[in-house]
This record gives sequence, C-alpha cells and structure tokens, in this order.
Amino acid sequence: MAILEAGVMFGGIPVVKINYYNESTTDSMLTAGLLEAIQAFAVEIFNDETEIFKMKKYSIFLHKMKLKNKQEVTLYSICDSVDRPRTVKDNMRTLAEKFYKQFEQVDLGLLAHYESFKETMTKSLGDLIYRPEDRLKKVFL
Repeated sequence: MAILEAGVMFGGIPVVKINYYNESTTDSMLTAGLLEAIQAFAVEIFNDETEIFKMKKYSIFLHKMKLKNKQEVTLYSICDSVDRPRTVKDNMRTLAEKFYKQFEQVDLGLLAHYESFKETMTKSLGDLIYRPEDRLKKVFL
C-alpha cells in the first residue's frame, strides 16, 4: 500500500496537494470537485459522512474538521490499495490536529501560505508514501 496523493481542501478548493507518484497526476480542481461531490452525496442521500471511499484499485480516505473560526476543511489521502486502513485513518487524524494547530483559518487569497504544510504532511505520513518495492530499495540504498 502507498499513499499516492494527499491534500487539504476548503470549500471544494485544494489548499494543499502533494502527488507522491507522478504517474497519476490529476487536475487539482477535478480531484477536489470529485471528493466534495462524494461528501455532498453522502450527506444529502444518507445523512452521513464519508470516511473511506473504496474502488477496485484505489481507496480514498477523508477526514473533515472545523478550524477555530468554524471553517470546515477536509484532509484526504488517495491510496493504491488498503492493507492498513487503521494506520491511514490515524495519520489523517494526526494531520488534522497539526493543521488545526498551525492555521487558525483558511484564506483562499493566500494559498502560498499553506505550502509549508506539505513538509509536515510528508513527515507525518512517513513510509506510507512508499510502495513496498520502494521501501525495499530504501533499505539497500
């Protein structure tokens, strides 16, 4: 399992986005739109929130949270498969706490302000961003 992409969205706008594997580069707005649509569908139809959206080859983890000023942001991770869902969920919760501590609000006019969170995300996700073969290469190189 590897996290292919991770990010933070606010109101359907990507605030932070990291692609760990370039083979599946997607349009940031398209990804955010899809994830917002999935969330809206779950709330409207089932009156529930989506935490995991599983497809044949990919799984998407979503974690919603409110900032100090009541703005709602969503952290997400797109994985190529899931053999450790609890680990991914726990990391998403930890990342949400770090985002909450670092930023009081989201200002879409200052998106560059959130670039520093990319390093925090990468460090927090640790070896979850590596595919098994990449983890093995890291050991021997």
